[in-house]
Amino acid sequence: MPRTTPDRLANSQTAVATLESVAEKVEKTYGALNVPWGDVFRLKYGNVDLPANGGFGDLGIFRVVDFAPAEGKVFQPVAGDSFVAAIEFSHPVKAMALTSYGNATQPGSPHISDQLPLFAQKKLRPVWRDFKNIQAHLAKKEVF
Repeated sequence: MPRTTPDRLANSQTAVATLESVAEKVEKTYGALNVPWGDVFRLKYGNVDLPANGGFGDLGIFRVVDFAPAEGKVFQPVAGDSFVAAIEFSHPVKAMALTSYGNATQPGSPHISDQLPLFAQKKLRPVWRDFKNIQAHLAKKEVF
């Protein structure tokens, strides 16, 4: 164990006072202390509104999402992980990935927020790497 690892609070009185203050504010705002994270932190994009997960990266959270106040008593993402991938360097290589907000920004595209449900469920999608899989999943093909 490193010699500099903290093993107690520097000021327990300040810590308790801060916790009591925050608990009071949460209870006043949401009516309870045990409000689910996803009820307050939402994945809102277009017509999609799903419970979020993740949080600020400086807290040591793997799924980095920075939230800002939105309409009402909720928060919505404004920054964070946009692309995540897990790659297995096997034969053949296997990969899973996610573009959290979707794979398009064009108005009317069905892919604007199509990956948000996976993000809300903490899942990844398969990466199609070979010609057969890519052909099988084409939405449109144009030859010029």
